[in-house]
Amino acid sequence: MPDRLFRVLVSVISCVIAMQRITPEEISAMRANGYCSSTIAKAEAWLAQCRRADVLIAKVRQAFTGVKLGEGTGLRESDGLDDYAGDAELERRRALDEKEDWQRIPAELLNYCNAAPCFLDAQGMVFHTPAFIVAELQGTYRQAFIGQLMSGTFTATTFPQLLSAEQRNVLMECFLFYAELYPDSYSPSDIAEAVQRFQPHR
Repeated sequence: MPDRLFRVLVSVISCVIAMQRITPEEISAMRANGYCSSTIAKAEAWLAQCRRADVLIAKVRQAFTGVKLGEGTGLRESDGLDDYAGDAELERRRALDEKEDWQRIPAELLNYCNAAPCFLDAQGMVFHTPAFIVAELQGTYRQAFIGQLMSGTFTATTFPQLLSAEQRNVLMECFLFYAELYPDSYSPSDIAEAVQRFQPHR
């Protein structure tokens, strides 16, 4: 356990842009293992941020409740596109894809299909965005999906226009949360551009 805790703290201190998690039990173990007070203080400060992440997770789940994949690109299907799979293979992979409830998509599959933002269409992005965000905020997605949204490194550039006001607002909260957590990675101009990118077209 101490080795894992050390890696979490190093990630936090060095501003890794994918969310890292820590628990009260782990902080108790740090005390029992003789960690210095300054290290424990950093861990407690990060625990407070993890609790803020939990609030955001609840908001994301609420905002994207009931979203379906419909005719959008599926997650395994997107991986097939990345692999230059033929039509029959794409159809086979799509048949395996979750289409009704994004909360049933396991983090392991999200990690495996981490190139999805480059291959999902607009509706596919709407369906899978909450799955990626929740997994990232829970610390089970090992990439920086929120950072990809902020930087605009997704192919379906029209997908923000399919979002409801509630969905758009919760994404803004995620952006501002990350900007606060990782100020060395996201400048004020980065945040302004991200917010503008997700504004509804008039």
